[in-house]
Amino acid sequence: MVIVTEFHCLVHEYVTHFPQLVFPRPQVCPGCHAVDVFIGHGFYLRKPVSPTQVYRVWIKRWYCKACHHTLSLLPSILLRFRHYLLDVIQSIVVTRFEDSASWTQVSRRCAVEGLPSPRTIRRWCVSFAAHAPAWWGAVQQTLAQHDASSPLLDPLGKTAGPHDAPRALLHAALHLLAWAKTQWSDVVTYGLADRLRFLWHWGAGQGLGRLI
Repeated sequence: MVIVTEFHCLVHEYVTHFPQLVFPRPQVCPGCHAVDVFIGHGFYLRKPVSPTQVYRVWIKRWYCKACHHTLSLLPSILLRFRHYLLDVIQSIVVTRFEDSASWTQVSRRCAVEGLPSPRTIRRWCVSFAAHAPAWWGAVQQTLAQHDASSPLLDPLGKTAGPHDAPRALLHAALHLLAWAKTQWSDVVTYGLADRLRFLWHWGAGQGLGRLI
């Protein structure tokens, strides 16, 4: 089991300040729903990469005394099942879907010395496009419940945005973040570059599964 956790730092800050980080102990097990049953269970190592560097990131792990499963606190800078950092992947999907770039243009703008490879770039974009409809729908539903005046919800409005799911989700993430800033003080400094990190953290908490 995994809980995507926001530590409010970039990967190099996470690595540098790891000994000072506070790892919140979950109160309720997402598996068996027992309360106050987690004990520390050490850490495990992930090695996320950018095109130019490999990082050593230790992930906090908890153990549920009730159901005997482990729970990891995955930093929001990382995705499940992806070796590259989230901000690297974000640059790819934004360039492809928001800028409508060709595959060659995406590689030219975002790859460094051939990394990520064209095959990896395509795989990420295909995955994002496949999961975007469900995530887009969840964002719309949340805004309808909590921010009904959002222009995203007006299909005839000039700022409603695109309607193809990948571009629409990238656009909707900004509206979701704008609403979130009115609710939680710890995201008020988030900007355009943080939208997928926030979306991933929020959506994981909603049980939406994979984003990319």
